[in-house]
Amino acid sequence: MIREPFFTLPDGRTAEIIKLRHADGFGVDITNFGGCIVSLFTPDKDGKLQDVVLGWENPADYLTNEPYFGAIIGRVPNRITDGRFTLDGRIYQMVLNNNNCCTLHGGFSYAHRLWNIESASGNELILTLFSPDGDAGFPGNLLVRAAYRLLEDHTLEMEISAESDALTVADFTNHAYFNLNGEKSGSTADHTIKIAADKVTATDEFLRITGAKDIIPGSYYDLRQGKKFSEIFAENASGFDDNFILGDKDHVYRENAAVVHSENSGITMRIHTSRPGVQFYMGSFLDTRGKSTYTPGSGFCLETQNWPDSMNHPEFPQITVAPGRPHHSVTRYCFS
Repeated sequence: MIREPFFTLPDGRTAEIIKLRHADGFGVDITNFGGCIVSLFTPDKDGKLQDVVLGWENPADYLTNEPYFGAIIGRVPNRITDGRFTLDGRIYQMVLNNNNCCTLHGGFSYAHRLWNIESASGNELILTLFSPDGDAGFPGNLLVRAAYRLLEDHTLEMEISAESDALTVADFTNHAYFNLNGEKSGSTADHTIKIAADKVTATDEFLRITGAKDIIPGSYYDLRQGKKFSEIFAENASGFDDNFILGDKDHVYRENAAVVHSENSGITMRIHTSRPGVQFYMGSFLDTRGKSTYTPGSGFCLETQNWPDSMNHPEFPQITVAPGRPHHSVTRYCFS
């Protein structure tokens, strides 16, 4: 484990970078600013280490980080319709930061905050963040604890827990963009993806959630047997930005919820998670210079999460957190 200064915040505080490594070089670089995964190194079919995560070349660019490269998202990921929900009979209004009709990724996202380093040793990093009552409009004082761990067999584990002193809502994801050919390769067209989902959450033209719908076998949304990214882009130039439903119960650990394979590099990434949904985003809005030049389709996200906007859909699994009823989730990214 290596721990170093990363950049200086405008208020004079220092963001750090923590580097966790296995002996063969597999590992991850994480900054405590936003809990962002800065780089992730895994060997390709020739044994050469590839950095498979998109990010910024200039560390200070993580201050704004509009694409949310590698960041922990909270208090609630994805979109909340009208930035509003009712909890225990009271209406809560959040900031509208997406198309003037939604709260996206918690409004004032945890992605843009300096987290506390609780511990960093061996192959584990633990970060904490205190989110006060009223933060971005959300009720309850919330303490979030995020643990990153390198496990055996080239696996990165992310475990997140959160405790509140009052009734609130909380859910979290990581917004890493992956390219299994290496972040400098420019295209994910050769990738193939499988997602073990027979439903998706339907959206309107502003990506607001309207309900859940079945996936018709053989249709555009059917990724159960595997589909090449190039085939997806041929059907829809923007690709996916959709939540795939893995199940209707939370806290059920599902192996191989999503599997992505790169033909060029030979790298396969498998996602195991306790979350009942995963947002598959194919990077259609990418257009920036980071560690290299990123254009639409240069990277993809698989954001494990609850079904989005669940507070406004009582038929969905809920993300309510209360004293004695904390949030807990685990996601593992397994590379081979």
